Amino acid sequence: MESPLLVAPPTRASSGGQRFETRRLSAGEHVVAFDILGESGPPVVLLHGIPGWRGMWRNVARHLAKDCRVIAPDLLGFGESSEPSGEFHASGQADMVVRLIRQLACGPVHLVGFDFGGPIAALVYRRAPELVASLVLAATNVFTDTPIPGPLQLVRPPLVGDLVARVLFSRVGLAMMWFAAVARRDVFRFAQYREMLRFPRGVVWTRRVFQSSLRHLPELYAPVQATLRTIQVPCTVIWGDRDPFFPIAIGERTTAGIPGATLVRIPGCGHFLPEEDPAAFAQAVETLVGATTGREVFRGAGRV
Repeated sequence: MESPLLVAPPTRASSGGQRFETRRLSAGEHVVAFDILGESGPPVVLLHGIPGWRGMWRNVARHLAKDCRVIAPDLLGFGESSEPSGEFHASGQADMVVRLIRQLACGPVHLVGFDFGGPIAALVYRRAPELVASLVLAATNVFTDTPIPGPLQLVRPPLVGDLVARVLFSRVGLAMMWFAAVARRDVFRFAQYREMLRFPRGVVWTRRVFQSSLRHLPELYAPVQATLRTIQVPCTVIWGDRDPFFPIAIGERTTAGIPGATLVRIPGCGHFLPEEDPAAFAQAVETLVGATTGREVFRGAGRV
């Protein structure tokens, strides 16, 4: 049965032979667009990074949808979701995700956060642990003291930093990120990457989030880092061994900070793991889902 909170009729399409449905619903004062794939099974919520949108998950979701009900929303300000009206960093995004899960009545969910989706996923757990059955953090930052590369330091000062940010995080600047970030260019091609930049406001909010993160790292990430030691659900950390932004040592530190967490290394991959090796990424998520559902975590869970 469709939710009465839907603000537009669902649309249906296919990707790689897998049919999916796109819905838009009201989550508080915002409208959230999200894809649903899979007919039944444990609910898995996928949170994209920046730059990005929900479409970046479709190759991973195609694998997961064989046994899971997959939900991939656009974060506020990205894709086809509305712009954030207040707090736009991980805290505000986490509030939206909590409302979305509750309104869909699909929890507890397996929550997957890639890149900027990682701190969001951690804060969703912090706010509503009863809604999270397991957690995946992938190629992300969850620490207050992560080193900032030299060129990005130029973004931090006022005025001059604003000008530098407009260059580094312009559509052209973000397009150039593909050359540095992607190791498996034969799989995740430049044309696919550019698809993530086709939403103009997504470029704007990518710049704002990056700049806020670089200027206020300790304040914004202190609650994220503090959450790690409180996580009591099964957790997997996924990392590429050729990530130029977050070296594997950060993945190891993340894993060590979460009680009982497991680290999965995906060889030959750079930063954009869901696109560079979607099958291996999906397998890591499926392994966690299988282990968790084997403990009957999903008894009584709802359908989307």
